Amino acid sequence: MLRAPPIWIDDEFGSFGDTTDPLVLAGRLDEGLDLLARYWSGETVNHQGEHYRVDDVTLLPATVQRPRPPVWIAGYWPRRAPMRRAARWDGAVPLFLNANHGEAPGAEDVRELMTYLNDQRDDRTTPYDVIVGGISPADPANSRALIEPLAEAGATWWDERQLLGGTEFYRLDPILHRIEQGPPSLV
Repeated sequence: MLRAPPIWIDDEFGSFGDTTDPLVLAGRLDEGLDLLARYWSGETVNHQGEHYRVDDVTLLPATVQRPRPPVWIAGYWPRRAPMRRAARWDGAVPLFLNANHGEAPGAEDVRELMTYLNDQRDDRTTPYDVIVGGISPADPANSRALIEPLAEAGATWWDERQLLGGTEFYRLDPILHRIEQGPPSLV
């Protein structure tokens, strides 16, 4: 699985003297993802595009997964462009603009996203993942109460997002403690 993150412009491109134009970066991402899918085929790739040129490149071995490993695209919702991109691939990792970092989105927001993604997808017969997340409560019943409506709305994966900052950022024990609790259960 490849998770393509949203485009963080100023600090991740501008700091290195690269363009921060979101349209140019989006074009590079689209062209690069298409190239990556071709590379994974194990066949020779020739390409002359707006952003990249490739001459007789063959990457072996080809991926075992067919047609390729799943590609999940991250982006801010309700911004439409990143979710249109996500609809062309295997999954969406939406970051909801109306949810604070670490806060799970509302089920209605997930339903609205699912409607949009389904309207954008050309092939609805193949599996499609929608990954939402936040900080789940330690209590199993409360955790289920948080996550079950999201699953019913169409989310297929839960991404536990622990918020660590300051001196906690470098400590492993809070993360290990959460891992030992196990994933939230819908059973």
